[in-house]
Amino acid sequence: MLTLQSNKRDATLVVSLEGRIDATSARALEQQCLAWIDAGEKRLVFDLSQVQYISSAGLRTFLLTARKMASVQGDLRLAALNQTVTHVFEISGFSKLFAIYPLLETALAA
Repeated sequence: MLTLQSNKRDATLVVSLEGRIDATSARALEQQCLAWIDAGEKRLVFDLSQVQYISSAGLRTFLLTARKMASVQGDLRLAALNQTVTHVFEISGFSKLFAIYPLLETALAA
């Protein structure tokens, strides 16, 4: 199960995720991300500090969201990945595709 909370910090929408990003939850997350972008959000920062697991479907969601953000000249950042999630991003090569920061505050300040 995945829960999300979002709050606006200046011009950035901070999305805090908790739980598992798997085939079931990834679809709902993707739809929500695309809705935010369609509503005019240009800066998204995802706090992944409470995500225990991410599947290939979850990786796909972030890739599609990043592509959509690029199409509107937006900015997407990932923050506070734990060791397990970091490993998945590294072995998949996705760590080279995203701006990943060790802390949420670092991602917001960059």
